[in-house]
Amino acid sequence: MDEIFSLLKENPVNNRLVIMPVTRLLIHQPFSIDRFHFFPPGELDLRALRPVPNKTLENEIARGNNQLDEQTLREICSSATGFDVEVLESNVLIVFLYQMNWHDFLSVHDHNDDIELIKLLSSKAEKALDIIRFNFCRLDLSDTLPGLAGSFLGSEEYLGAMLYTPEHHESYLIAGAAVECSIVIKGLGLEIDSPPTTQMPTPELGEVSLIASHGLSLLTDAMTASNETTKFIRLMTLLEFLASPDEYQIWKKLKGQIACHSANTKAEYLNISKRLKYFSSLVENGIQRGLRTLIVHHGKFLADIHPSQDDRKALFLEIQDYVSCVLQDMINNSTLTWQEYISRREFLKEKLGVS
Repeated sequence: MDEIFSLLKENPVNNRLVIMPVTRLLIHQPFSIDRFHFFPPGELDLRALRPVPNKTLENEIARGNNQLDEQTLREICSSATGFDVEVLESNVLIVFLYQMNWHDFLSVHDHNDDIELIKLLSSKAEKALDIIRFNFCRLDLSDTLPGLAGSFLGSEEYLGAMLYTPEHHESYLIAGAAVECSIVIKGLGLEIDSPPTTQMPTPELGEVSLIASHGLSLLTDAMTASNETTKFIRLMTLLEFLASPDEYQIWKKLKGQIACHSANTKAEYLNISKRLKYFSSLVENGIQRGLRTLIVHHGKFLADIHPSQDDRKALFLEIQDYVSCVLQDMINNSTLTWQEYISRREFLKEKLGVS
């Protein structure tokens, strides 16, 4: 935490400290993923940051205040979610710096503006959670997925954040209905015994780093899909993106851009390419067998095509292996330009004897 406050003091006029809870995640020691810092429940002395309590509807009624101004309504909307310092103290926390104009924040009187800010802050913290999901979660086991950045026990549609300004040495709590559509409720979530080792791809590293970052977000989208059929379609979108992020190409031309990362021999490369073809469109004896074509154009569900749950689990783990190989290689080579990475893929194919 000392490191964070040191950075905070470097630009106290613009830097703000953002503290967000995250549910369905249990950690036993602090760790960092790039500029995002994770703390176990109760690790930080939040009271020392002087959080300003939000007004509540009950208190305003008790005071006989029947003329609620916009700022009071703004605070009441946040307090109605149940988000407060006690909630933060009982949850795992994600802490990071964010540059914002504090005067503009204090001048806001519309709760919807708070919701938009929470969405923005959550989306930034989600980049760190993408790394956690990449390292520890499986496509066939949604039970272990952590919650969204800003979520807390029982929050449902609500997300919350505490913002600290060093200029005034005080904090403000905002919360609202920032969840767009759905949350993960299956299982108990994720327990981490040791921090993730994968480097977080960031914009300043290079072009491939940006591609990897978006790929990780697409992987999270697939992991959190509401059903297996949607999950598979999102994974196909992810594979297409990883193969050709800057333009659309037909799947026939893209299979090799994925297979070259997973194969160790020419035979493996050809077998993986055949599997990737089956994922999209494969006609055998005049009959369409390809999964995506059957789902999108024939109205099938994944369970119609693969009735066995074990088969579907194996399918998702297989796809996760292909995705992980590409993403890890991109992260390892994140400083390359996309054209340099295309050359790297040609090199990988040459080693396999398939160029």
